[in-house]
Amino acid sequence: MDDETNILFLQDKTDQLNKQAWNIRYDSTQAHVLSKEAIDLAEGINYAKGKAEGYRTFAFTLIRLSKHHEALGYCEKSLALFESLNDLDGQASIYGYYGIIQRSFGNYAASLEFLFKFSELTKQTGNKEAECLAYYHLGVTYKYLGDNETALNYLLQCLSAGQLQPLASRVSKALSLKQIGLIYFETGDFTNAINYYHQSLPLTQDTGDKWGEAGCLDNIGFCHFKLKDYDKALESCSQALAISQIIDDRKGQSNALFHLGNIYEQLVDYKRASECCNSSLNIRREIEDKKGQAEILVFLAELYVKENQAERNPEQALELLNKALQLGREIKALDLLSKIHFGFYETYKHFNRYQEALMHIESHMSLSKEIHTDTVNQKIQNLEISHKVENSKKEAEIYRLRNIELAELYEEGKKQKGEIEITLSELKATQAQLIQSEKMASLGELTAGIAHEIQNPLNFVNNFSEVNTELIDELEQEADKGNLNEIKTIAKAIRHNEQKINHHGKRADSIVKGMLQHSRSSSGVKELTDINALADEYFRLAYHGLRAKDHSFNAKFDTGFDPSVGKINIVPQEIGRAILNLMNNAFYAVGEKKKQQPIGYEPSVSLTTKKGNGKVEIAVKDNGNGIPKKVVDKIFQPFFTTKPTGQGTGLGLSLAYDIVKAHGGEIWVETKETESTTFTVQLPQD
Repeated sequence: MDDETNILFLQDKTDQLNKQAWNIRYDSTQAHVLSKEAIDLAEGINYAKGKAEGYRTFAFTLIRLSKHHEALGYCEKSLALFESLNDLDGQASIYGYYGIIQRSFGNYAASLEFLFKFSELTKQTGNKEAECLAYYHLGVTYKYLGDNETALNYLLQCLSAGQLQPLASRVSKALSLKQIGLIYFETGDFTNAINYYHQSLPLTQDTGDKWGEAGCLDNIGFCHFKLKDYDKALESCSQALAISQIIDDRKGQSNALFHLGNIYEQLVDYKRASECCNSSLNIRREIEDKKGQAEILVFLAELYVKENQAERNPEQALELLNKALQLGREIKALDLLSKIHFGFYETYKHFNRYQEALMHIESHMSLSKEIHTDTVNQKIQNLEISHKVENSKKEAEIYRLRNIELAELYEEGKKQKGEIEITLSELKATQAQLIQSEKMASLGELTAGIAHEIQNPLNFVNNFSEVNTELIDELEQEADKGNLNEIKTIAKAIRHNEQKINHHGKRADSIVKGMLQHSRSSSGVKELTDINALADEYFRLAYHGLRAKDHSFNAKFDTGFDPSVGKINIVPQEIGRAILNLMNNAFYAVGEKKKQQPIGYEPSVSLTTKKGNGKVEIAVKDNGNGIPKKVVDKIFQPFFTTKPTGQGTGLGLSLAYDIVKAHGGEIWVETKETESTTFTVQLPQD
């Protein structure tokens, strides 16, 4: 077998392993083994598709095993490969995993942002199975935020979209029914909770998800326990334990054993109750679940008191409670500590040691008050997160719709102009209302950062490509003339431009990957930068970029750089982008004035730097029409623009403002109507 045939054979084998692992991914143990085998094969032959799919399934199994930090690394590797392969389905699933992982870390805002990205991609690809899962996970995160109404809405959307037969649709439907049952359980409606768990159970069994089946049975059993139907509770929890033991789900075994202990305690079978709870305790020690250990120790202390009432000896119970107290203090769980102090209170009171009982009931009450305050504050914080994300979602939709309408205006022309202008007018009115909200600033910053970071390098690529096309034409002309020196000069220019295209192409690629963070809080690294060279570079790029698009444009441009400025500590790409935005505005202003005054007016733009009082100032001045006084105070607001509809988003100055502020600097404008405008950026030198 030759090398090429061998590689094709290994690729095919990798694909088969990945397909098999993905199809049985809910059997976490077997899928874990198969996907690892696929990864080893794919890495051995550097097979990108095989690695991407292998990493994805392996990350899924790690999430099922609650190894979220380890899963995160495989998600990052998988996403990078799926992006290089332009596989939107693969990218969507990884965004879903990011949402699950961030939820497990308690980062609910980040979880929602990733899950909304997951949902958007599933709609683009038309993957109904993944769409169901997106709805399900959005419901779960909103439940964690305490917004049960929104949670139920998404879970019901999952059920509605999940009427299809494929595996993932049935899985997401089963999970949603189970989650709705949990919401009812937590509100004390155990009858409705059982009803939804029973609807979930056959779907879970049908998909072969043994982990889910065991969990569902355990939930049903505990609901029966709450309803004091101990026989049914015993039956369901025993079934859950048996399945968990078969699949070696240690956490599931511990939960079922603890619930069985609770049931036997109510049946006054203290021996079995103690055996079950001690078995559960050993497992929780094995999986290092300190909170779970403490909860069982408190229960065992209560059980000991009931078993040994005649002996009047509290020491064993107190020893168990002290172990629980030590664990509670280690993990700083206020709710657990409150429960432990109440256990001390009950024990001391039972044995007539009232002074010690009083001390612990005071600790219990103090912690309960603190928990109540923290709970209220957390609910407020969660509501703010939910509100912020919803507003962000709405703003993103508004921005998306605006771009769609602009594209339609360009493509369809006058035929649909009236209809589109009405739509744009409505959108602008909505945006004006959003701008009045304090939260709009952060949302506008997010949208602006993403849009401009991608657009700028793409503009450079397009502009230099256009310039190279012209240079190639000139090259052909000079070749016909036999001008070798001129040919070499033009060739050097083409090579230089190609290097720029390559540089900015890579920059665009890095920006797309950076968007995974869904945040424009500057992730760039500051470095000592020659501010004069940087300003000069972006000044000329702005001018030549505009010239590449509009050959008729001409303007006088001057520079006045203070040589004493030297190097300052900045993120050069960020400050460069701010300068570029100011230069683009200046060239636009003089270009518009030239159109109004074609005779007797010479467009002029200048860029100067100077140093003084530990500060560096960069000033951009133009002799355009200036800015009307009535709108000067609004120019740094997101989406505010004086340009005609379709010619500007109103985000350039807002972005420049945020960049300068992030560097600890200031930016301001001085303007004279009909005469000139000067934007000044002041940056700290240290």
